[in-house]
Amino acid sequence: MKTIKWGIIGCGNVCEKKAGPALQGVDNSELVAVMRRDETKARDFARRHGVPRAYGSLDTLLQDPEVDYIYNATSNPAHHQTTLAALKAGKPVLVEKEMGLNAAECDDMISCAEEMNLTLAVAFYRRGYPTILRARELVEQGAIGKLQSIYLNDEFPLSHRLDLLHFFAGDVASIEGKTENLPPCSKETKGTMLYCHHHNGVVGYTPTGWDENLVPETLDLRGTKGRILVLDLKGGLLVWHNAEGKHREEPGPLPATHWGLIDNFVKAVNGKAELCCDGREGRKSTVLLDYINQLPPDSGPLSVDYQNPIS
Repeated sequence: MKTIKWGIIGCGNVCEKKAGPALQGVDNSELVAVMRRDETKARDFARRHGVPRAYGSLDTLLQDPEVDYIYNATSNPAHHQTTLAALKAGKPVLVEKEMGLNAAECDDMISCAEEMNLTLAVAFYRRGYPTILRARELVEQGAIGKLQSIYLNDEFPLSHRLDLLHFFAGDVASIEGKTENLPPCSKETKGTMLYCHHHNGVVGYTPTGWDENLVPETLDLRGTKGRILVLDLKGGLLVWHNAEGKHREEPGPLPATHWGLIDNFVKAVNGKAELCCDGREGRKSTVLLDYINQLPPDSGPLSVDYQNPIS
């Protein structure tokens, strides 16, 4: 496989422990340049992580002939313009979540990537966790029968939870918010629970809030013949049971949170895997966030239209 040579836009906190180690450590992946508006901080990052070059301007990074691909780790409001600039410079992009501030920004990026015939992916990195991949494998194998419901706790961002609902159950037909008592360790004792009714009949639900209470991220999948409980998404622990008994598995954690994501990207661009989250897939969570922002409390279901989203 060919080696992917990366340039980072915005080498801040996300790159220190999450993305940076994966960009440098995954097979056939090499970090060759970083950029930050504060060039002193960019040079400091490069020095500490052994990156050959550091820049203080986006144009200079995009003109670097050794940079093949861009990892866009800027703040959410900057994703749109910086991703477009990279694509127009002929650089495929892996952009952090949320992909855009709204569906219209996502559409701009997708259209530009398609016009330039370039890869555009979104960094919903939990799709690369061993626990998530194993749980999905079990669901697809029918280990718990027909999937009926999905619950995710609020220990991690709502956009990531919406992405995992898409990953396991596909597109959402409608959503509703209900004020009710929330499960233990939630941000609040009482608040809004989001219900996502998928086209395939699965109901996904999760609190709309987000607060890190230093408890594990969890996922509860229930089917007609059993249940899969991921007790620690990041730490790598799940249990599942059906008529044949109870099973405990420990796939273990990744060396860095983005490791599975970067490994998938490298393999995908080399034709060895399917991209786990392309632009169109990443856009779906932004569409749902747009709907959630206008969801009346304790009202009937609000229909979701991915082609003509709410604005």
